[in-house]
Amino acid sequence: MSDAEFGCEHLRDVLERDERAAGQFHQSLLHAYKGQPPKPAEIRSLKPFYPCLECSTLVNRDSVTDSRTNTIFCEGCDDYVYDAELESFLFDPSGLKKRKHGDPETDDDQAYVGANASKRVCGKEGVRGLFNLGQTCYMNVILQTLLHDPLLTTYFLGNNHHTYDCTVQNCISCAVSEAFAEFNNDDKAEGFGALNLLLASWRSSPILSGYQQQDAHEFYQFLVDKLHAGTEDHVEDHNKTCRCFFHNAFYGKLRSSVTCDKCGNVTQMEEQMVDLSLDVQVQKKKRALGGGEMSTTPTLDGCLQSFTSPEKLMADAYNCSGCGNTPQKATKQLRIRKLPVILCMQLKRFEHTLSVSEKVEGKVDFPLSINMLPYTTRTHASNNNNSFTYDLSSAVVHKGKLDAGHYYVYCRQGEQWFLFNDDQVTAVNEAEVLSADAYLLFYTLHALSGSK
Repeated sequence: MSDAEFGCEHLRDVLERDERAAGQFHQSLLHAYKGQPPKPAEIRSLKPFYPCLECSTLVNRDSVTDSRTNTIFCEGCDDYVYDAELESFLFDPSGLKKRKHGDPETDDDQAYVGANASKRVCGKEGVRGLFNLGQTCYMNVILQTLLHDPLLTTYFLGNNHHTYDCTVQNCISCAVSEAFAEFNNDDKAEGFGALNLLLASWRSSPILSGYQQQDAHEFYQFLVDKLHAGTEDHVEDHNKTCRCFFHNAFYGKLRSSVTCDKCGNVTQMEEQMVDLSLDVQVQKKKRALGGGEMSTTPTLDGCLQSFTSPEKLMADAYNCSGCGNTPQKATKQLRIRKLPVILCMQLKRFEHTLSVSEKVEGKVDFPLSINMLPYTTRTHASNNNNSFTYDLSSAVVHKGKLDAGHYYVYCRQGEQWFLFNDDQVTAVNEAEVLSADAYLLFYTLHALSGSK
């Protein structure tokens, strides 16, 4: 008998125990499959309820079914299991046949199932979904991104935030630290809900409170700001040098240079940045003005080039100090003065005008690795190119309309990519990640050594 004949050895024991036990199991499975879901008032837990398939009650037993997906969860295996004959039974209960020894599937089918089946298909380290607590997919995708970053994992699991003696009310750092501890709990593999982070966010920001959909990009900015503010050695004034962990991890610096077209006077200003907001339409607009081809797919490199390219300012937008503070035409250029370790890039898909707010659809090509040197204030190549090389770690996608969409995220765990759609986790390949219509891209510095 091959392993593929039954979902697992525990399921085999139930179905082969006797005809009465097998019959009870089949009837319970059919009832769970066709039954009505529980009413909201009956749900007392964020986790799915599991009706037992051996006694039909809501208790933990060897074999239960997930109320959301009707898939069978085996408590003995501590994992979901798949049984082809039970799936056939659900579609045609009248066609149930007694399993017999010596009557296996064909050799070819057995070879296929054996090569593609695993009793622990989701039992991978660092792969846990997050329950949607009510329009909280925006929070889940950002939290998954942070949970899969090795630098942040080292920080929080290393007890660098002392939750045991923290006296800050509604502390975001405590809530995130708790999420890291739960996520890396080796004794659990199922999804969990980041309820304390949600509540702390609501209490810290009235804008976030409630079950309405939020912008994942804005939540990322809020979370980074709160983590920075919750560090003991942080400097509140962003115009002063801050050497705290989160400042170095998340914050970079932009330099704005304005050159007077008349006298050549240069005015420079620097400001903190926690991400780069890139216009995905600017390349198409420039090609349209120049009579170029508009069908070419925009690229991340092209968006960065447009972001750091010189921009002409009209005379009413700039007063030159070298020309007696009189209005002059000038050229403005943005460059990156300092890069953070974790670089977030927003591909601006939400446009707001006085008359309308709409979402900009369209694919933007992005790479698995990118050299950020051409977009910095450095004029010459560095001896240490690793200081500017970034690897893709996460890609957040928004599907749907502006005010009624859904977020999911692709995250890299080691060398493998996974799709996290709330508590549903799926292994994917690089090609699927690169074909995504990303909204937020997170890149991590390839090597932490060297100066920027």
